[in-house]
Amino acid sequence: MLGERREKNLSFLLRAAAAAVGIWLCVKFILPWTAPFIVAFALAAIMEPAVKAMSRKGFKRSFAAGVLTIGVLGILLWLLFICASKGVSAASDFAKRTPEIMRAVGQNIKSLEDKLLTFFAASPDSVEQYMKSVMDALGEALFGLPAVLSQWVLDFLGKAAQKSPSTLLFAVTAGLGSYFISASFPKTTAFIEAQLPENMRQKLNALSGEMKNSMGGFFRAQLILMAISFFELLIAFLLLRVKNPAGLAAITAVIDALPVFGTGIVLVPWSIYCLLFGNYGRALGLIICWALVNLVRSCAQAKLLGDEIGLDPLSSLASMYLGFKLWSVWGMLLFPLIFSVIRQLNDKGIIKLWKTI
Repeated sequence: MLGERREKNLSFLLRAAAAAVGIWLCVKFILPWTAPFIVAFALAAIMEPAVKAMSRKGFKRSFAAGVLTIGVLGILLWLLFICASKGVSAASDFAKRTPEIMRAVGQNIKSLEDKLLTFFAASPDSVEQYMKSVMDALGEALFGLPAVLSQWVLDFLGKAAQKSPSTLLFAVTAGLGSYFISASFPKTTAFIEAQLPENMRQKLNALSGEMKNSMGGFFRAQLILMAISFFELLIAFLLLRVKNPAGLAAITAVIDALPVFGTGIVLVPWSIYCLLFGNYGRALGLIICWALVNLVRSCAQAKLLGDEIGLDPLSSLASMYLGFKLWSVWGMLLFPLIFSVIRQLNDKGIIKLWKTI
């Protein structure tokens, strides 16, 4: 009996390891080659209800797909243009104000240094000398910060320029692919289904509704998290008396929802800026706001994703952690959804990784 249980446990571990290796291989090697077509298929699937509605009104599917594809891509390009123009405008204004900023920073650093030296003057000589050396090092680092930031920006622009051809190719392939797939969506899905065995096809058809619900739940969870972040930021900005609090809260909440980014990319540099200009209260408030928003999001994300995509909180938390370890922030965002699909495939008997209860 004990040997039989060990064999079952070993069999489960081997299947789980094989599934993990398979997912890693797909993410590492297959996904980079198929990503634009996956994006295109996802856009076509999102547009499909509207394409069907236009087809019922008498429009040809190809025409409906073309109009909707142009509309969706136009909105995405408009949003990208707005973000880019705002970024360029902010960078240009910052560059013009750099001399003034550096003078103000120098004055604030000198004032802070004088206060700290007065405070440490009553300390023992060894402590005073040590603190002076620390402050000298910090001063050199702060005065060298513009050069470091400039080098970082140049490196970033260089890397962006190197990747621009592949990024443009990805965007063009995804855009054209979304139109071609949408224009022949029934044929495309029928072709994919035809490649599958009959029994698997029947199980997947039965599973499609649940998978749609999981996808919808995933996006609902992200919208809820975005709304929570927005209201937290709005309250914080109102308390800190920030100009245009609603607009800044909305922009920061959208950035927070994007993979890789987060509220820290806005709030941390902003707090450093306030600190250098002597606005210590706002700097502290922004850091506290950043910590609270991250804490609430971390606590709520596992529960919300679990409720919306059908995972218990522990499974959702585990999949987020494993996703982060395997594929950084993208994995943390997508692995709960991937694990939900695997669970549904397992429950329907398409794959067998564990026994259901």
